[in-house]
Amino acid sequence: MELSLVLRLEHKIDQLLERNRELEAETLRLRASEEALLAERERFCLELDRILAKLDRLEQEQA
Repeated sequence: MELSLVLRLEHKIDQLLERNRELEAETLRLRASEEALLAERERFCLELDRILAKLDRLEQEQA
């Protein structure tokens, strides 16, 4: 195999390894973002449930 082919192959492998590192970092960032969104959704649902329960109590008091 010619040296130039080996060097090109090494360069391509280096590019692939770098892209893999970038994708792994992006995956970690997206997972953290997903966890934050899920936690926010949970807080929202709890707050909504609290408000709905309060409205139910008010409705029952008026009946």
